[in-house]
Amino acid sequence: MTPPDCDIAALRHPADVAIVGAGPVGLKTALYLADAGLGVLLLDSGGRDGAAELGRAEIADSSRHAPMDLATRRGFGGTSALWGGRAVPFDRQDFETRAFAPGAEWPLTAADVAPWYAAATDFLDCGPAIFEAPLPGLPDMPGLSATRLERWCARNDMGVVHGARVAKHPNIRVATGATAVKIDADAASGAVRGLRIVKDGQTVTVTAKAYVVAAGGVETARLLLASRDEAAPHLGGPALGRFYMGHLFGSIADIQFLRPGDDKAFTFFKDASGRYVRRRIALEAEVQRALDLTNMAAWPDLPELYDPAHQSAILSLAYLALTTPVIGPRLMSEAIRLRKIGPGGRVGAHLWNVIKGAPGAAWFAARFLSARYAKVRLPGFFVLNGAHRYALHFHAEHLPDAESRVGLSEVRDAVGMKRAAIDLRFGTSDAESIVATHDAMDARMQAAGYAKLIHAHAPDARAAAVLAQASDGFHQIGTARMGRDPATSVVDADARVHGVTNLFVAGSAVLPRSGQANPTLLAVALAGRLAKHLTEFVPQETWSAR
Repeated sequence: MTPPDCDIAALRHPADVAIVGAGPVGLKTALYLADAGLGVLLLDSGGRDGAAELGRAEIADSSRHAPMDLATRRGFGGTSALWGGRAVPFDRQDFETRAFAPGAEWPLTAADVAPWYAAATDFLDCGPAIFEAPLPGLPDMPGLSATRLERWCARNDMGVVHGARVAKHPNIRVATGATAVKIDADAASGAVRGLRIVKDGQTVTVTAKAYVVAAGGVETARLLLASRDEAAPHLGGPALGRFYMGHLFGSIADIQFLRPGDDKAFTFFKDASGRYVRRRIALEAEVQRALDLTNMAAWPDLPELYDPAHQSAILSLAYLALTTPVIGPRLMSEAIRLRKIGPGGRVGAHLWNVIKGAPGAAWFAARFLSARYAKVRLPGFFVLNGAHRYALHFHAEHLPDAESRVGLSEVRDAVGMKRAAIDLRFGTSDAESIVATHDAMDARMQAAGYAKLIHAHAPDARAAAVLAQASDGFHQIGTARMGRDPATSVVDADARVHGVTNLFVAGSAVLPRSGQANPTLLAVALAGRLAKHLTEFVPQETWSAR
């Protein structure tokens, strides 16, 4: 259910809190505040023809950053409409200061964040905040875990999940097709006086007691940078738009399980909540500290679908389905689909694989499609094989770099805003740590007789292989980073922009470290924490009449 849309006249009515962005983070913030009794105005640029065009950016290296139409979506529910639905918490070491990675200090600890995960998993509908699952028969592998869980949302689009609740809430007004173009801040008073919005070709100023920007890492930085003027020339400080991070992911080795049956532990399965989970492999924090390694998780994955040499009828059928117009884009998010189909394969060879294994492929297709469109959506598939050998997919931390950044270009969009200029960079330190982590995992797995890694490259070529795959833009982290020092961060521990009393940032933009985890769960958890702070920041006696 899509909430009713505010008209221009309604936008002029003051709110207690105005929120820019109706993705998961904006929705979580809005619902918490509204349930507490505050009047919320939820603004989103989507919902009109041409909304995607407004999100285009000038990208310095297209091999390093995804096109913005694949990475982001404007509209109610935001980018969750494109999201796979994976929920993973940050690890305790992600909040610790590390000598080999200076300039990435959290003003919060893991203990500060932990109480907010339960509400976040409830909001995302991915089951309880439990991220470990015992594995009977697992050999002792000191320093290595194979029991950590990633959780998957029953449905990925939070606009669908929470649309009816938002639409019926008496304390929430929603304005779609409403593009925020400037925050009117005043350095002298240290406050935001209003928020300029373009809707239906008209410009209107929205007023509120507090303002929250939850527009994603790129668009958040873009809006704050575009809001610098004579009244607030240094809004956001020198760190704004810098230290842009994502994750490094890909595969440089296969994993060969040495004991039959151990690979079954890495299939998707439902836990007691009825939500899907999957296990991941990771070094323990103590090992990462001892070896000065960045954080990384890994899991067995399918071979490249596009290469018919796998001789699997199921994988060839999956490849053909994903490359079929109309059908393919409906099976999974476009970004994941494009990664799965790769550079393309030989259709004839895939068809021959399917013909040879037709009965099994047909059974699998029927079962998968049924589960994919069930009320609790199967997030993907993992096909076991008799060789017990699989690609090992890694998902790793991206170290902060001040020169990896989001700025403003000289190209303007349809509402007159300068487009974002993106320069996402990956470094040799990122890659070398990933290679060393593979080595440390391999040593522990082999010592336990559990598994071994089979590398695709010679030792001196592995870091280059990691960097050859390095590309993101989906996880937009760090552009309005949280910290204690205004010279090196944009917001404080309460997510308030340094030097501005009533301007806050929510979402992955505030994370000073990327960790190994997808950022959505932590971003939603921090949104709950911010919303609680806002109920205390806005005095109750001043709350607006709805």
